[in-house]
Amino acid sequence: MPATKQAIFRNMLVGTLLYSVLIGFFNDYTDIMHTGTYSTTFMLAIVMQLLTFATFWVKDIVAKKIKALNRPRGKVILGFGVWLVIFLSKFVFLWAISVIFRDSVEISGFVGLLLVIVLMTALQKMVQLVDARLAK
Repeated sequence: MPATKQAIFRNMLVGTLLYSVLIGFFNDYTDIMHTGTYSTTFMLAIVMQLLTFATFWVKDIVAKKIKALNRPRGKVILGFGVWLVIFLSKFVFLWAISVIFRDSVEISGFVGLLLVIVLMTALQKMVQLVDARLAK
């Protein structure tokens, strides 16, 4: 089903709020991430949601282009292409966060950021599943 403007808005809003809560928990209960204020936490949530949205958008483009090639080992190439986009995006996340927030946000590195994003993706998928079941 093609994404409508309303669905994109809903996903962005819910994703930002979920990131805000998740970052807040990581900030309060772990050494993986530290933000000084709630305003910083919320702005970081917005940036991370925008970057997550962009990553999945690029992933979809890469997947469509690889599928259009119709190669014999298409599934392997597709898997590698998607993995590469997802993997490299984490470095873009780290770079963007360091440029935008400088010393206001501290992340324990690639693995810490990966943990936050993996948990966030799982949380978003759970919310989408519940939303879809409630719609029936």
